Amino acid sequence: MLVNRLILGSWLFALASSAVLADDSNTPADAFKQGVRNFQSGDLNEARRAFESARTGGLESAPLLYNLGVVYYRLADYSLAEETFRALLDTKHRPLATYNLGLVALKQGDTTAARAWFEQTLNSRSPDQLQAMADLQLQKLGRSGLSDGYTLTPPNAYLIAAGGYDSNIAGLPDTSVASEGGGFAELLGTGSVGLAEIGSGELRLDGVVYSRRYPSEAEFNTSLIASDVLWIVPHGSGTRGGGVTFSQSWFDTDVFERRYGLEGFQQWSNCDQFLGLSRCGVSLAVAQVAGGEGFEAYEGQWYKLRLTAQRALGVWYWRGEYSFELNNRDDFVAGDEFYSVSPRRHELALSLRYPVSSQLTAGWSGGYRYSRYRDPHRLLETDAPVEEAAVVEQQRVDRWFETGLFAEQRLSDRWLVRAEWAIQDNNSRIARYDYQRHTFMASLEASF
Repeated sequence: MLVNRLILGSWLFALASSAVLADDSNTPADAFKQGVRNFQSGDLNEARRAFESARTGGLESAPLLYNLGVVYYRLADYSLAEETFRALLDTKHRPLATYNLGLVALKQGDTTAARAWFEQTLNSRSPDQLQAMADLQLQKLGRSGLSDGYTLTPPNAYLIAAGGYDSNIAGLPDTSVASEGGGFAELLGTGSVGLAEIGSGELRLDGVVYSRRYPSEAEFNTSLIASDVLWIVPHGSGTRGGGVTFSQSWFDTDVFERRYGLEGFQQWSNCDQFLGLSRCGVSLAVAQVAGGEGFEAYEGQWYKLRLTAQRALGVWYWRGEYSFELNNRDDFVAGDEFYSVSPRRHELALSLRYPVSSQLTAGWSGGYRYSRYRDPHRLLETDAPVEEAAVVEQQRVDRWFETGLFAEQRLSDRWLVRAEWAIQDNNSRIARYDYQRHTFMASLEASF
């Protein structure tokens, strides 16, 4: 609401008239002018197309970026709104950008980041009206009754119901696939809620429930429940914290793993000093793993370091993640054979998103994982008679690739539908672990 009032009161009309216009009706400046007219008439989708056309044509003025950010905000495309307002941080209009970034953070449910942006607005050399508006937002955030004004995370949830087809149904992470295809149904639910004020932060409870079912191959069904109790503390432009974690997974109806662990993290909502990144973060997690009956080989320790980064490239938006995983498991011995289930993994995941329209987003995702197992496998030769088979040592090293396409259609602020298709290829030094698969999945997603 305040964004709209502000743009109409001081930017849209005042700065639109100062744009440099050319005689050619197809110039970026004319596209910007058309976007202003579309906005005035209430046609936000056409305004978006016109502003994006002006930007694609080479116009990068502050009025264009600001008005485009407002249109994204009004159309509930908060990721693009955030990236567009961030482009104004290094200009003389930084106070206006920080205020609007605070509003975007509120819409995304990130009250910690919102508070940080409003405080930057209040502490900067910004107009009195803007400071008053930022102060009002901070007062609203302070109505939780906490002594330091920290706002507890309100109850929220995200649900995904999906179905699809898997051409090569996978079993456990360290075994070969089923070499059978089939349909599946999938359900994922996540949620979080602030529990109490602890010092300068909050105690928050996060939870995850996941299940995938294969009607034709029920022995490959998987399920998971996980919960984290985290202490989260705001800092200059993000959050830091840590806590305890618990998870339990099932393979078919049998308990596979139970994990008890600790996690620490730090996130920044402004990483401009690192290659112009908009958001970045680092986390470290450790866990003691107890294998279920029949899965005792998986007992041991698990460690994971994770780095994340996000950045806008024009209208494209990319997200990257690198992780290093270390396992120290008991491994599996069967007679003369030995199987290592203790990989050391490096994994890189990337995704690119492109706004096709105000409600439709398309993109690409891909990943690479290198896994080297701690000790060599000892395996019986498979091409010799049983009575003559010799034990051969082989070091397991896997190289896994994935690439895929996806599309998301937003139905409302709460609901969206998504379709995705992916291809995976695992190349292992031990032939029995080689596989290729493709999957297709359609989902209905909702936030509450």
